[in-house]
Amino acid sequence: MKRLLLITLGIFLLSACQSANNSDPVDATITIDPTDVRQTVEGFGASGAWWAQDIGGWEDETRQTIVDLLFDQESGIGLSIYRYNIGGGDNRFIRDEWRKAEIFEVSQDVYDWNRDANAIWVLKAAQEAGVENFVAFANSPPARMTISGRTNQEFSNNAQSNLAPEMYSQYAQYLVDVVAHLQENEGIPIGWLSPINEPQWEWQIASGQEGSHYTPAETAALTKAVLNAIQTNNLDVKLSVFEGGEWAKSSTDYVSPLLNSTELAPHIDHIAIHSYWSTAEDKAQFVKMMDRRYPDIAIEMTEWTEMTGGRDTTIDTALTMANVIHDDLTIGRVTSWQYWIAVSKYDFRDGLIYVDVDSREMIETKRLWAMGNFSRFIRPLSQRIMAESDHDKLNATAFFSPDQAQLVVVIINNGADPLAVSLDGIPEEFEQVSLYETSAENDLSEVFSGERPSTYFIEGKAVTTIVLEKQVENSIE
Repeated sequence: MKRLLLITLGIFLLSACQSANNSDPVDATITIDPTDVRQTVEGFGASGAWWAQDIGGWEDETRQTIVDLLFDQESGIGLSIYRYNIGGGDNRFIRDEWRKAEIFEVSQDVYDWNRDANAIWVLKAAQEAGVENFVAFANSPPARMTISGRTNQEFSNNAQSNLAPEMYSQYAQYLVDVVAHLQENEGIPIGWLSPINEPQWEWQIASGQEGSHYTPAETAALTKAVLNAIQTNNLDVKLSVFEGGEWAKSSTDYVSPLLNSTELAPHIDHIAIHSYWSTAEDKAQFVKMMDRRYPDIAIEMTEWTEMTGGRDTTIDTALTMANVIHDDLTIGRVTSWQYWIAVSKYDFRDGLIYVDVDSREMIETKRLWAMGNFSRFIRPLSQRIMAESDHDKLNATAFFSPDQAQLVVVIINNGADPLAVSLDGIPEEFEQVSLYETSAENDLSEVFSGERPSTYFIEGKAVTTIVLEKQVENSIE
């Protein structure tokens, strides 16, 4: 498709998005219904496991650049949620320092708060960059509290947790003590505490990282212990449970013991789920169950990466991620979307940023910028509204900003060809438009800014964010 040559004040401008008149052909239409509000979005985030405890100690310029790329709303992607990993301590069976986390506990009720200083630096830097929403999560209890004596299991037994039965209250107190320290002494407003991660998996030594299995009944029992510790200590933090590893039945089994409990249910406002190995049908079935049994409980997607070997920085893997985000928002009705490790040193399709720990070389990925097509513009408390595409290569989501002054539309073009797209249903008062594109050529680049066009040029194999703003009238005093 030819890009249209617009003449304004005698200057020829090449527009990457705008059609000059209403008679130009349209390849696809996205219909918006501003009155059809679906869910309020808490934000987009990522985890500090396990890169923060290393990179937080790097030279100032490099570590600050990484923080800015992740959290700054102008130079980076403006993530609004950060997940801090509460560690279980050293484990001689986990030799990779990037697969386990430091522990503050020296012995029961005795802490060395000078530990984990690098990760704390990143935590504070994220706050300084503008992050307001923080989650503290744990993959395993401290090694001294486990049956195996380490932060993963030496046995294959899906009938038993690695947390020793007599240690439930001690583990709960440990988590509460860490959160209280972060809030009171480090000044970090931890809003959610997540004590359990992917409880359906075995987490044996071969897994190579911290983790603990729990049955559904054990998950509910530990959640009760943590709730009791929160209340006893008058801690201002909410529960985030249960970090299910997938949307399929293995996670469904965990929901009822939590939400059917008269003790727990009043204190659980969302179910946390991960999107690994999950199809659109899995998500639809899980939501159908939740809508039928627990319609007032939100769903948050708190961990995902592609789980494919080999580094990939290209737009192809970015499109894979963007479509997962789209499905989770539209099919899964999630109220937040949180990526797994933001920074990776591995030969794997995981990090938003890759690093070489020896040379300190840093490589940005298209995943980073494609996530920014959502996270930079869909700010906390935005409302998702109905958006439907009539083209099989286009996925679209739409959002009102919290103050209703912006309408944000994120379009994923999975096809190779660019398309002329019209937006139907946009209120007339949204007259100003900016387009931001992540593609093979662009990294969340502004490709158009001006008055609202009749059609939009959407590049092939790209994620494009359209920000429509109300016309601001100049007032004369």
